[in-house]
Amino acid sequence: MARSSRREYVWLVAIAAVLITAVFVVRAHAEPIKNFIEQHPFWGAFLYILLNVLDAVLAPGATLPLIPVAVHAWGRVVAALVTTVGWTAGSLIAFLIARRWGYPIVKKLTSMQRLRQMERYIPEDLFWSIVLLRLVLPMDVMSYVLGLLTDIGWPKYAAATAMGLTPSAFILAYLGKLPNAYEIIAFGIGTVLVVGSVLIARRRKRKVRP
Repeated sequence: MARSSRREYVWLVAIAAVLITAVFVVRAHAEPIKNFIEQHPFWGAFLYILLNVLDAVLAPGATLPLIPVAVHAWGRVVAALVTTVGWTAGSLIAFLIARRWGYPIVKKLTSMQRLRQMERYIPEDLFWSIVLLRLVLPMDVMSYVLGLLTDIGWPKYAAATAMGLTPSAFILAYLGKLPNAYEIIAFGIGTVLVVGSVLIARRRKRKVRP
């Protein structure tokens, strides 16, 4: 059993090393990747999703410069949807890594100090709180925290994550060609709408409870 567990950890460390290497390769070859996405929209979508998965697991924010490229290649709506798919898949992978293998593996992928700082943000009403927290907290850290410290099921987690990330993806897709002042206004309006919706939903849920 111990030998099997040791072998499992070796494989996980190897996979983590490959993922980290992939992130550095992507950063070093950003321009060719942008050109590939623009010239090959179909296969570019697969590459774009993969990069966003890596982004959510290891390096949040690294693929944000690619969003305008995605908008140019597929249009704003498709770009936002594809971005959401990549972010959600990556967040779910991080969540499942934490749920399955716990601290020994998670500490190799992210900062334990950041994990402890995030513990205080875990509320009782998990579903709607995850929706809200996705707007303001890093994707990788929150995924690991929720996988380690809560008992929420992965389907419910994935649904809440997708709901929380979708508005951000659409906002970023539509901000690509707006002046800075309009970007700030649009982001503020979008945030208010999403936060308001979450608060209303939580209030209704409390009223329904006996």
